[in-house]
Amino acid sequence: LTLRQLRNTRERDLAPFGLRMDVFRFDGSFLSLVIDLPFDAVDGLKRHHLLRMDTIVELEKPLEIFARLNIKHGPNTEQIVRELPLNEQDIMVEFDLAYSRLNEKRIDKAWIDLIFEGPEMNQVVLRDLTFSRRPRAEL
Repeated sequence: LTLRQLRNTRERDLAPFGLRMDVFRFDGSFLSLVIDLPFDAVDGLKRHHLLRMDTIVELEKPLEIFARLNIKHGPNTEQIVRELPLNEQDIMVEFDLAYSRLNEKRIDKAWIDLIFEGPEMNQVVLRDLTFSRRPRAEL
């Protein structure tokens, strides 16, 4: 497994750098990349929020990628898993916290696990990851 930082030079790349991951021989069934969210991302987070993750990802071979949102609240951790729609032009997933059992008063931290299923002999380039938080519309 090798990780390398790449300079993004395309116009649609918002981040100045991306991450290239080369996976060669791999005995496991999945590989997880953990991304800690800053405290400002969870400060004031409530069950009426939607968290959205937009990404630009390039694959050498087709691969399933899942994003798992983990929110630690007190001794518990709430987890929501979404599969990235890699066959679409814009790759985006949303995490709707209304369907969680989140204790809003005890939120400590949050992180995302990017889970790559069967990554052996593949190259994955993460050009950009953008996170946003929005309140649900009250209808």
